[in-house]
Amino acid sequence: MTSTAALSELRKRHYALEALPDTIVIPVLGEVRREQVVKPIEDATLDDIAFALLGVEAEFSAVGDRMHALRKLYGLARQAGALGSERALDVASRDAGDH
Repeated sequence: MTSTAALSELRKRHYALEALPDTIVIPVLGEVRREQVVKPIEDATLDDIAFALLGVEAEFSAVGDRMHALRKLYGLARQAGALGSERALDVASRDAGDH
């Protein structure tokens, strides 16, 4: 069985692996690795996957931070009585001294 066929079969057998990427990005690792590496998932070692997870977790964290900041801005503007057509930042900043 080829690596591609094995990957396809694994994705079919395990629902959680449907989103498994074809390639992984191994981020810069300080002095150990000065450039990021893109590697086919078929060639990835366990260490490669562990390092790729670090990069994905950083991306996930950044997205989560943006989502929470947007939710907070939305909530502050709504608490200040903003209407849907108003600019959220204007309303939230006007009300900033009250909280």
